[in-house]
Amino acid sequence: MRRATPFTPLPPRALRPTVLATALLLACAAPALQAQASASTAEDRAEVRSFDIPAQPLGVTLARIATEGGQTVSIDAALVRGRSAPSVQGRYTLQQAAQAALAGSGLELVRTGNDSWGLHAAPAGKPASGAGAAAGSDVSLGEVRVTAQGERSLATEHTGSYTTHALSIGKMPQSIRETPQSVTVVTRQQMEDQNLVAVEDVIAQTTGTSKSQRNYGAHVYTMRGYEIPDSNYLLDGVGGASYSPTGWVPMDTAILDRVEVLRGAGALVVGAGDPSGVVNMVRKRPRAEKHLEVAQSIGSWSNYRSEVDAGGPLNEAGTVRGRVVAAYTDRKYFYDLAHSKAPMLYGVIDADLGDSTRLTLGYRHEQVGIDGYAIFGLPSYATGASLGLPRSTSLGQRWNRHDAKVDEVFAELEKHFAGDWVGKITLNRNKTTVTQKLGMARGAVDPATHLGAYFLGTEFTDRDIDASGLDAHVSGSFQALGGVHKMMFGASWKQQDVFTQSFTASQRIPVDLFHFNHDLIPEPATPVYDFGLKERSSLLGIYASARLQLADPLHLHLGGRFNWFKFRSNDHFTGALTNDYRQSGQFTPYAGLVYDLGPQWSVYASYTSTFQPQSQYANVEGHQLKPAIGANYEAGIKGELMDSRLNVALSVFNIKKRNVAVYDRDHEGLCPGITTNDCYRNASLLRSKGFDAEIGGRIARGWDVAAGYTYLSTRDAEGQSLASDAPRHLLRLSTSYTLPDAWSDWKIGANLAAQSNAYVDTVQNPGHAVLDLRAAYRINRQWTASLNIANVTDRVYWAAIGGARNGSYYGAPRNATLTLRGTF
Repeated sequence: MRRATPFTPLPPRALRPTVLATALLLACAAPALQAQASASTAEDRAEVRSFDIPAQPLGVTLARIATEGGQTVSIDAALVRGRSAPSVQGRYTLQQAAQAALAGSGLELVRTGNDSWGLHAAPAGKPASGAGAAAGSDVSLGEVRVTAQGERSLATEHTGSYTTHALSIGKMPQSIRETPQSVTVVTRQQMEDQNLVAVEDVIAQTTGTSKSQRNYGAHVYTMRGYEIPDSNYLLDGVGGASYSPTGWVPMDTAILDRVEVLRGAGALVVGAGDPSGVVNMVRKRPRAEKHLEVAQSIGSWSNYRSEVDAGGPLNEAGTVRGRVVAAYTDRKYFYDLAHSKAPMLYGVIDADLGDSTRLTLGYRHEQVGIDGYAIFGLPSYATGASLGLPRSTSLGQRWNRHDAKVDEVFAELEKHFAGDWVGKITLNRNKTTVTQKLGMARGAVDPATHLGAYFLGTEFTDRDIDASGLDAHVSGSFQALGGVHKMMFGASWKQQDVFTQSFTASQRIPVDLFHFNHDLIPEPATPVYDFGLKERSSLLGIYASARLQLADPLHLHLGGRFNWFKFRSNDHFTGALTNDYRQSGQFTPYAGLVYDLGPQWSVYASYTSTFQPQSQYANVEGHQLKPAIGANYEAGIKGELMDSRLNVALSVFNIKKRNVAVYDRDHEGLCPGITTNDCYRNASLLRSKGFDAEIGGRIARGWDVAAGYTYLSTRDAEGQSLASDAPRHLLRLSTSYTLPDAWSDWKIGANLAAQSNAYVDTVQNPGHAVLDLRAAYRINRQWTASLNIANVTDRVYWAAIGGARNGSYYGAPRNATLTLRGTF
């Protein structure tokens, strides 16, 4: 069998200047970008764009025009109430499109301030065409606010942007610059440009994240040296609805508007867990206008995917709106045997219950079935050296199978009160099943004899997961002591019941990894399960936060969360209690200072924390251990440039996890713990520190970029790395450029993922860089074709490593995906 091309790692001395230079570029380019802001903003506003907006209420059309141009629209709701706009189709500047929408309305576009525009009734005898400014002039629709909605939409779809003007992860909308923690947003446009069809793909492109081969095939991602647990994945800011979203139960991004990733401890939003990060997946919602979008792609290794996204008003008044998203993927992989099919259906309805209340109901069904599934990667020699196996090598049996299915319902009730106060209640409920039928092989190989790898046996597993999440909060602003202050308070609850049944038949049959037999064992019949475990975990939190204006440029962020955590498990067959521990009233504080250096720049410092229950362990005195506390200290500078179209940030962080449980060797077997009779003590201190440099958004006319560099150093109490498979240097870069003038139907782009050396035990993952390229062509008003070529240099590298025994996973070879998108 042909062996893979040997690794050609990027030399550390070569990689280090590259990533450091990139980081300095990200940090130092901002002043130059700021200097160009006024000119670029004016150019963008005068840029000719394609519009295809149907006839509909005037306010909706104006908001759509402004959103597509990345602008803010501010209008008196009474002025546009009852007025309709004709269809706006063709190529216009923002101002020209707005004027076309105002035709026959009796209103005109007028300047209300420097770089701002508003609406006035047209003077008697003047054409009611909205021609308050000459068509084709360099002015544009400036800042507008739709007071009828009370807030600007946070949606990123159809903005064409690689950033967002505000975040929803903290339940109190504020910009990235106003948030005293590191945050990355992957927008709808970036997901489509990079062909990121699963949440795992999105996380892999996020600043500071690296993939780990852990948890029995359900791979996880680490951030700042710690694992991102399932509990830190939120849907619309609410936990309890996701089970292994980057592993066993992958989530399709066709339903998502954006993904917000907060790095560090999530004191307010999750409370419990490691101080790694929080991922908020924000669902698409119904739109005010009718729309139909379709996409069909075909890629290497018979990778076929179809998408349909349709919706609009469901009644004449537009007070009830609906949306349906469907996707189907049928694909093979670059390695042997594996073949998956993944259908997905999502539906959501918004209903206005009066002028100030909105009810949202939604449902998602998603499943994946994979033939030839394998839970372990490719082993190495016992020395850690690569076996040089072809990238197509798989160690699964032909009959291996993995099936996962999720059915989810959610409801949300939002009520607007006086001023800008808003109350919201959200409920998520889902049912997930995971079934696996596996033949397993692994083992480190002796370099002299080529022995050491074995077929270990078969395993059958069924998991049923019932999860619920409930959140209720109120947010708004008030004036006091000469300043404007914002605050938010609420409560959340989530519970997850997991019922696991399994059967394992152990065998130890030597295998030849260089000529692996996928038919070594005949497919066995499903046996009677001999292991069963019922687990229930729940977390109740009461939280509050405030953004206080101490002075015109200075804001103090304060908040905290009280947490009550419970975990209990029982043997399904005997009923015996196997775990029962809890943590009551644990407080996780949050504090930050943001000082505005001007309208575009601010500096900040913050402290946040999380806790990890350890009450399942006891010390020699018989007391349950205190929780481990993860504290995140961070400081940095942020900029909001190009009329809020570009966000830049540079941050330094220092994370300490205190009171981690340590095995007490001097009192072995003498403690009445819940899960073990061994003694433990609160002792260990874990540390991670480093810095991030990030830029996201539009840096020039037609040119968007999302890039981030992370430097990370970690160590435990013995001086060893916390997560050796997390590289010290990590770079993520994505860029997209629309060609000017006569070439404006073309868009080109590139992605670069680079990292320094990482390791697990003796297995090394050499530093490497992977380059992707893409190009898109707008065929006409409705259709666009794009071609994505991943790993254009066909570099051989490990996507995740797991030691000589558990094995490592090759990154995908060079591959291509052709996509045709239609918008109607």
